[in-house]
Amino acid sequence: MKKIKLFLDPILYYMEDSSGFASLCYIDLLKGEVVLPDVDEDISDEDAENEDRYFHIEPILSHEGYEIMQDFAASVESDEIRDQMFDALERKKPFFNFKSTLADYPDLQKNFFEYKDSRLKEILKDRLAECGYELEEKTTQNSDEH
Repeated sequence: MKKIKLFLDPILYYMEDSSGFASLCYIDLLKGEVVLPDVDEDISDEDAENEDRYFHIEPILSHEGYEIMQDFAASVESDEIRDQMFDALERKKPFFNFKSTLADYPDLQKNFFEYKDSRLKEILKDRLAECGYELEEKTTQNSDEH
């Protein structure tokens, strides 16, 4: 399995983006960078179809995001807060209501974002592994190590 070092912040952002913009993003497997065809000068849509060089960043599906919130809520020790979170997930606009509920608990909110990022990293690791790549996280975006 080939190793690839990536700075994950932009990738995790694009994995969560449901606006459609994220569907245009790729990882350059040679450079270990996020690229956007027709925005970045050195890659076109045709280039991006080269699966040996470019890995499409697939946004997670809404049910996957919902599952992450459910799993996090289930892990909350306080019965009262856990019930509030599950109540938020059962109402209309569950993503908005869940995040609004979390806003009342800053420490828990921080824990959720760490948990969510951890789950997204696992999803990305699994997706890259299917293509023969082992993910290593860069600690800074300007790292020259690939």
